[in-house]
Amino acid sequence: MTTSDGLTLYGQKASRALRCMWVMEELGLKYRSVPLKQNTDEVRTPEYLALNSAAKIPTLVDGDFVVSETIAINAYLASKHPGALWPNNPQGVAKVIQWSSWAVTELEPPLVAAFREGRRAEQEIDKSRIEGWRAEALKAASTVLEPHLAKNKYLLPSSDFTLADLNVAMVVNTMVAFKLSFAEIPHTDAWLKRCLSRPALQKLLAA
Repeated sequence: MTTSDGLTLYGQKASRALRCMWVMEELGLKYRSVPLKQNTDEVRTPEYLALNSAAKIPTLVDGDFVVSETIAINAYLASKHPGALWPNNPQGVAKVIQWSSWAVTELEPPLVAAFREGRRAEQEIDKSRIEGWRAEALKAASTVLEPHLAKNKYLLPSSDFTLADLNVAMVVNTMVAFKLSFAEIPHTDAWLKRCLSRPALQKLLAA
């Protein structure tokens, strides 16, 4: 959707901004998308720096309210528009925060480190460091996600797809881009495919 309903998201689809776009599509929200690119002059204009002094994407503007960081943006959107994404009890909310925090503090960092190493000049790339980070990410998934998903269809027990699944799936999907084998984590693989096949995401990717 591109029609403004008081919501404006700054950030291109090929970035973490996709996480927030997916939430808005799941919620059926109308929003305006401003596809700024990270690490360019587009995020260093006085106008954008007034919204996000860190010069990072994404940033969400809702009327006179401004918030950045994907996990915070998604929590704001899902809690403001209650539905299946946002649990209706404190325990469920705590679990959404738990899983989302785990994804961005334990699983994502080694993947980001491997990505940055791979962007160095070819003669400077340390392939052993990349393999080490890849192994670290796979270990995190196999020791935390896999046993949980072997017993549960989604991350919150006795629950359908929630914001926890969306946030974590976006990070786990990065492992696919790194061509990491899911052979040892079949339940995680099946869960990820369930998440990525949701109509809201497929519509967004096809747009």
